[in-house]
Amino acid sequence: MLAEQRTWGSTGGIAPHYDSLMRISNVITISLLLASLVACGEDAPTRPEDGTVELWDECVWDGQEISALCKPELACAWDGICVSPCDAIDECVFDGFQSECGIDNEQDVCRVRCNEDHECPQTGGAPLRCHQLFCVRDP
Repeated sequence: MLAEQRTWGSTGGIAPHYDSLMRISNVITISLLLASLVACGEDAPTRPEDGTVELWDECVWDGQEISALCKPELACAWDGICVSPCDAIDECVFDGFQSECGIDNEQDVCRVRCNEDHECPQTGGAPLRCHQLFCVRDP
């Protein structure tokens, strides 16, 4: 007899299946909890304040060029470097390297040319590399 084999409180019916949406929502919830723990680690880099990035340093955050990161008197150019804006070539002087005033990201900025050996100046900021005769940020 089936009634004698059932545990107390059992309806004797088939248990409902575990809904796939419930399974997915549990996975998402756990993932979000773990992601927040990892994101709050001490080694997570912090974005610089807007208007604080110095000359020759990167104006790139999370893979995006952000011109607001550069100090107000600078422009974000050369694939993500804070450089001086210019109106004339005589404003663009760089020791040992030829430079010119050219347009980049819709504004005139100083652009440094690579030397004969395809080298770029060492600025103490972000590393530069030669790309099509001009020095740009080395990603």
